[in-house]
Amino acid sequence: MPRRDGFVGGSPAEMTVPATWGPMSRSLRDMDLFMSVYSAAQPWRADPRLTTRPWTGLATPRVPAGPLKVGLMMNDGAIQPQPPVVKALEWAQVQLQGATDIELKPFESMRTSEAAKNTQVAYFPYGIDEIKATLEKSGEPFLSMSEWGFRNAAANPTPTAQGMFEMAKKKEEFWYDWADHWAKQDVDVVICPAFYGPAASHDTAFYWNYTILFNYLDMPGAVLPTPVVAGAKGTEQYADSAPLSEECQHVRKLWEGGDFEGAPIALQIVAPRYHDNELFGALEVLKKYLDVQQ
Repeated sequence: MPRRDGFVGGSPAEMTVPATWGPMSRSLRDMDLFMSVYSAAQPWRADPRLTTRPWTGLATPRVPAGPLKVGLMMNDGAIQPQPPVVKALEWAQVQLQGATDIELKPFESMRTSEAAKNTQVAYFPYGIDEIKATLEKSGEPFLSMSEWGFRNAAANPTPTAQGMFEMAKKKEEFWYDWADHWAKQDVDVVICPAFYGPAASHDTAFYWNYTILFNYLDMPGAVLPTPVVAGAKGTEQYADSAPLSEECQHVRKLWEGGDFEGAPIALQIVAPRYHDNELFGALEVLKKYLDVQQ
């Protein structure tokens, strides 16, 4: 979908991390209808950066034919999801086990922390001096979550042509490595968290690993609701395992200190780059097992 309309004059981040839009709706049918109508207008005639591939969406056939190969990614290797997210993943696993048209297998992530750091730099490749100056001029405060989100860009700006080249080269090398990593695990799509926990309390939405990774890889994803909600405070605990990182330890503390009772949990389905049609074809298979509104 067109990117430039929402970024007047473009954005330096697009030199490394392409931006795009995606629909939000109450059903797969509505998302499919939206994309079908949009594609029928041949938007690539107005925006030459877009793919000219027609939209087949939910009607996309499996090629080659056979069971849909679904990877289940229980964590990203850096941050263990909070207990209700683990419960949602386990729910999805139970729903899919034994399905004759699905081959379910474990999936491991790779170098997520590296991707998260690189993406945060790529979002603001020239650093944040201009942002700070604009805030000072306006009198607006520099909020804590903004400061946290900008920290890597502030520490590692790449304001030169060589710096931008190195950043883009690093991203493409990561793409190649991940393509090989995906191929070795032999899956069509991956089910994983959309976030490490329920919707975060104000000023605590740290660590965007589960979405920023696929933003960096430019891979399409769909976020779907589950029937799982967070339990009352103190009723859901982490399994007896050591934290995966300092960030993981911090996420555990956020869980222990928060109260998310009744908060809904969503999961994410991800497909390889340019496989938007195949993603929807997979959703057509998965919807009857994952209780998705049609």
